[in-house]
Amino acid sequence: MYRFLVAVKLSLMCAMAAHAGELQNFFVAPLTTELHRATVSADADAYAVVNCNGLIANDEPDLSKFDKDGFLAALVNAADKRKKLRLVCRYQVPANFGTDLRQRLNKQLKQVCREAGYETISATEMSTSADWRSEFQNVLSFDQPLHANESLFENELVRAYPIQTQLSKHVHGDADCMVKVFHPIDGHTTGISTELASSIRQFVEQSNLGNREAILFKLSSTEAGSERVDELFNARRPPQKPDTDIPVILDLYKSSVAEYKPSAAMELALNLGFERIVYSHSPGGGAPELLVGKEAPSFNLPTLDGGQLDLHEFRAGRPALVTFWGLACGPCRIEAPHLTQLHQRHGQDFAIVAVNGYDDDRDSVAKYVANDELSHPIVLNGGSTADESYHVGAYPTTFWLDRDGTVIEYEVGFTSAKRLENHVLRLME
Repeated sequence: MYRFLVAVKLSLMCAMAAHAGELQNFFVAPLTTELHRATVSADADAYAVVNCNGLIANDEPDLSKFDKDGFLAALVNAADKRKKLRLVCRYQVPANFGTDLRQRLNKQLKQVCREAGYETISATEMSTSADWRSEFQNVLSFDQPLHANESLFENELVRAYPIQTQLSKHVHGDADCMVKVFHPIDGHTTGISTELASSIRQFVEQSNLGNREAILFKLSSTEAGSERVDELFNARRPPQKPDTDIPVILDLYKSSVAEYKPSAAMELALNLGFERIVYSHSPGGGAPELLVGKEAPSFNLPTLDGGQLDLHEFRAGRPALVTFWGLACGPCRIEAPHLTQLHQRHGQDFAIVAVNGYDDDRDSVAKYVANDELSHPIVLNGGSTADESYHVGAYPTTFWLDRDGTVIEYEVGFTSAKRLENHVLRLME
């Protein structure tokens, strides 16, 4: 704990004024919480971001304004075991630096990180229009608790975390907690369900949040749901009573209060004691919700071994998972080994079919399957099936079928192996 507190303190000191009271060109933090592991890096020991615009002069790397000693001290104290560092080389647009210049500067920064004792440096570039000073002054002004709690809360509806560290404020913005809603907002969504509201309330109550100013929602949607996101999660706050006795202004205020109607999310947030909401929205397109409650469209598609797979015959009365994937889809490739494990454990009683919706060629898919030692059933040439029959708009999209072949639910994206298996076990009951 002492080392952790020292690391936090040094990260703060090193990112603060070292030269004439100016904000320094870097920020360093240890990776210690579940939120850090889930959203920054699963295996790094520390995180560093460098304001590269401040280290370039006359189209050349110029570290004369870089407090190298302070940077080294922050890196050293950020972790006891310095095996891996997540380094972000931050470039602010519209400044345009050539590839060669960026590569040379990035190389120099990686060398400094090695001097701090890190065995592996995972370096990436980030381009942003955000001003370094305004962003990190806000981050550093946050009074991080000594015992910051950013523990995972998860059930079938949400994955949520408190936001209590400077690093998480930097990554996720100025909110006190983050709630990822698993199910996309779709054409069937008419509000925030009682079950979803109850899950969010349970998370907030269990987290013992010190501050309840803002709650951040992470949302996805189908094509029809995209238009409903702002309606349900509109962040417009209640009118604030003016500090005046002027009758005209008071009348306007009363009129605004009478007309104000909070969105469903804003009403929930206010009831939970928050002052405002923010949300990020990833529109996915498609209309997979149209299949819920209907028989899953059958298909007959080629397998890797040259045969054909007919969905109806293959299911043979078993509940099933039909997922649409592609080689260029990162989450699909993360999901695939878990599908193989589920197939190996439950294949006799539960049908799994992975439909290649990217129309990747047979040889490329076969090479991937062999390299990753996958054994769950895979079919090819599924692009038309994905688009026309299953209305897929994002990958992976997974459909859950009961024993009668009726689609009872769908999910977009991959969340965890545990969620997959829980779905499988419920359908097998």
